[in-house]
Formats: sequence, structure tokens, C-alpha cells
Amino acid sequence: MKNSALRLYTFIFVFVWSCVMTVAVPGFCDTVKKVAVCPLEMNAPEDLSFLQKGLFSMLFSRLSDPGKVEVLDRETIDRALTQAQTSPMTQGPLNESKAKLIGANLGVDYILFGSMTQFGSSVSLDLSMVSVKGEKPTLTFSKQAPEPGAVITELDMAATEINLKTFNREPELILPKEQYAQRPEPGPSGEGYASPLTNYRNVFAANGVINGIASADLDGKTGNEVVIIYDHAVEILKNNGNGQLIPVQQISDAYYLDIIAVDAADLNGNGIAEIFVTRVNPQTGFAKSFVLEYDNGEYRRLADDLPWYLRVIRDMAGKEALYAQKSGNKGPYGGRDVFKVVWENNAYGPGERIMVPDGFTILSAAVGSVMAGKGEDTLFTNEDGRLVLFNEAGKIEWSGEQGYGGSKLFFTQVEKDIFDKNNTSKNPKADKGVFFQPRNLVADTDSDGKADVLVIRNVDAADNFFGRIRRFKSGSIELLKWNEMGLSPDRAPKKLPGQITDFVLSDFDNNGKGEILITLVKNRNNFSPEDSKSLIVAFDL
Repeated sequence: MKNSALRLYTFIFVFVWSCVMTVAVPGFCDTVKKVAVCPLEMNAPEDLSFLQKGLFSMLFSRLSDPGKVEVLDRETIDRALTQAQTSPMTQGPLNESKAKLIGANLGVDYILFGSMTQFGSSVSLDLSMVSVKGEKPTLTFSKQAPEPGAVITELDMAATEINLKTFNREPELILPKEQYAQRPEPGPSGEGYASPLTNYRNVFAANGVINGIASADLDGKTGNEVVIIYDHAVEILKNNGNGQLIPVQQISDAYYLDIIAVDAADLNGNGIAEIFVTRVNPQTGFAKSFVLEYDNGEYRRLADDLPWYLRVIRDMAGKEALYAQKSGNKGPYGGRDVFKVVWENNAYGPGERIMVPDGFTILSAAVGSVMAGKGEDTLFTNEDGRLVLFNEAGKIEWSGEQGYGGSKLFFTQVEKDIFDKNNTSKNPKADKGVFFQPRNLVADTDSDGKADVLVIRNVDAADNFFGRIRRFKSGSIELLKWNEMGLSPDRAPKKLPGQITDFVLSDFDNNGKGEILITLVKNRNNFSPEDSKSLIVAFDL
């Protein structure tokens, strides 16, 4: 009788203990599934090793589930694949049977392999998720993408399906909240994702289209001022002491020349910042830039009709330099004659030549250590709206997807007169050309010692379907950081209604704190630009 009672109590104890452990430690009795993710085979005319590495990291992140799914590290996989090439059974490209043998040697439950093949500008993605023991049917995926960067979205969808069909994981459980900064798309706003731009306020409103902005100590007396540009005028603003900007002086320019960019910096070292104004002649396509400097109550010209596009670039240490790109009738992306500008013998002249890739434009260039550990990089937005990073030798290190920038400033490619069959002269001056791209900035906005890339993204209501005719419904400032996938949004974008034309980092109100000033065309009148409405918006950093 006592033995029966003892057995009963033992059974109850074991049963209760099992229940407690099952409730207290979910998955306690479950077997952790092991997965080997083989690096995708890249079939492309260019080196896409950086993308191969990024896609592996992305799959590692998407499929890992602590306590349930363990993904082997890259080094272990690489060793196994190298060893596989020494055996006749597993030599050559992977297929399902070879993958099962390699997976068995690794002691994993599943092995994922596949390839990415580039055809012109489009790519195809082919994946196979193989059950090593044959417990589940092989999952296969074949996706098409219009460009290499778009394969990220397709891979994300494939990972979601794998998690659902293989591991019974719902999509919302794929990525922990703290890992959203690694995703290529921006996460939602909120704790951990919020933009570093805070305390939104309008500090200036104007009739007309403000095309650009700069800020520096323009008179050597009262701290920083602000300079803005319209199509045919330059205007100086200063803080009124209450956080608002008020006009001080406007300098009109020739109506037949178009002002497209402005910067300010003390290049000649006299304690007063010069104003560098880039303008073009739409009839010829050539730049005719000029420089202003304050002198006894007025702004006089230090230089005129410079044949260069100009841009002042500040590195992450705060050092400023003026760069120039020689203009021509091929437009802002057609020339490679780029150099630092020096002040010598009371004049501006070409200095050190800069190596740049084809398609470069100085107007969107920014400099900083974007790719950690790889020295100083230069970033720009090409004419297709892609962000491009290149090194000091002019070699492209990374190129992103389309969609950044966005402008209504247009460079018309002027063609020479041609003659028709009747020998009568006609000038077709076709509506051909390219858009200028807005500025990019590189700075350490969150004091973590890493480069933050601030970029403008304007959204056209018709998705640029109508070519030169654009109507921007919204603009945003995005903050990007470098990771395994390249430059990816690190915080939720700061979205504004209208078109963002330019921005600048500055202590414009001279309170010792940094702000970002953004020029925004809130309402544009295409038929009467002077009836458009523009704002300067300030955010604290």
C-alpha cells in the first residue's frame, strides 16, 4: 500500500514539474532546428561580393529565432563548402542531393542555397530550402527584380514564407524590435526609431521659390547669418532674437541666368565668410558663378563669371573646403574636371585635382568616413537618384537604389542648329536634359563616433512618369547609416508636405546648439513662380 502511494506521489510530482517547466520555459521540450545558409552564388559581370555578404546577413537575421532556430555562422558554412569541393559526391554547383549530403555532415536540419543572376539591369533570385532528412518538401523560390538593390525586398518575402511554412512563425515575429535599424526600409516612428530632428518650427516664410540655403558668419560681427537663393536673387537673413529669421538685404541678379546653389565659408581667411553662388546660363548650359563678400555695409563681388559648379563641403571634423567642377554643355554629370579651389594672389583658382567616377556631380557631394574603417569616402546622388559612394582613387565602392534626391531645377541640353531638307535653318532646342540633385550631408548627429548620412527624398505624385513635369507631394529628410547591406535608414524619416529644396547644419540662432535648417516649397505655382509659397523650417538636433 505504501509503495502504491509512493508511486502515485512520484507520478504527480513528475507531472506537475513537467507542466511547470513547459509553462515557465516555452519550447523547453522542443528541439532547436539548425539551419545552414549557403552564400548565394552571384552571376553578374560586376563584383557583387558586398551584396552577397549583405544578403547572407539578412537571411541570418530573418531566420534566427533564439531557442527555436539556430543559423550557423558564415565561417562554419565556408569551411564546409570548401571541404565539399574535395569530394566527388559534392563537387561543383549545389543541387538538392548535394545540399542534403553537406547538411548531414554539418548536422543541420535544413540547408538553404541559391543564386542571384543579373541580366542587364534586372536580376533573378532563385532559392531552395531543403529538409536534410526529407521530413518536409523542398521550398523553392524564383523571383524577378528590376535592379540588384530590389532583390532585398524579394529576399525578405522569401524569408517570411520560409519562416511561416517551415517553422510556423508569423511574419510579425520575424524581426525583434531592436533589430529594425538593420532593415533596408525605415522602421515606424516611436521609441528606438524616432528621428533625431526635434522641436519643429517655421522660422521664415516667403513668396517665391527658395532654391537653396547656407549659413555662416557673413559680416564678422554678430555670429551666424543665413543666406537663401531664389531663381534670380540672393537674400541675407538674420535671427531677430526670438528664433525667427528676418530679411536684411537682397541682391538681385540677371534675369537671364538661373541661380541653382549657394554656400558660405571663410575661404580667404579674413574672418568673414564668402557667399559662393552657382548659376547657369540656360541658353548655353555653361556655369557663370560668382562670389560675394560683406564690405562696409554692402555685399561686393570678389569674383564673377566663374565657369564652375561650386560646393562647400564640411568633413566630420568640421573642416570646410570649397570644391569646383568645370561646367559644359553636357550638364552637371558629364564632366570629370573636379578640384579643390584655393585662394591665391587675391583670386580663386584650381588646386588639387579630385579623382571621381563617371556620372559624378559636385552639387550633391558630401565627404566623410561613411564605410567605417575604409578611410574617407565621397557620396553623391547621380542623375537617376541613386546614392553612390566612391574612394579617394575615384573607384565606386557602393551604389544604392533609385529614389533619392528630387528637384525641379532642370539643365537643358542645348543642341546646335540643324538644317532641314529645304536648307532652312531651325533650332530644335529640344526639351532634353537632366535634373540637378539636391545636397547631401555627412555628420555625426548622435555623437556615436559613426558617420550619419542625411539625404533628401522628394516624392513625385506621378512617380516621375511625365519626365520633366514634376509635382512633389511630399519630401523627407532621411538619416542613413552604413551596415552589411550598405547605407540603410537608421531612424524614421522626417516627412514634410511639399518639396524640400535644400538643407544646412548651423547654429543659426547663435545659442550654442546645432540645428538643421530646411528650405521647403509648400505651394508651387508653375505658371507664376513668384506666387509660390516657401518656408524655412528649423529642427533641433
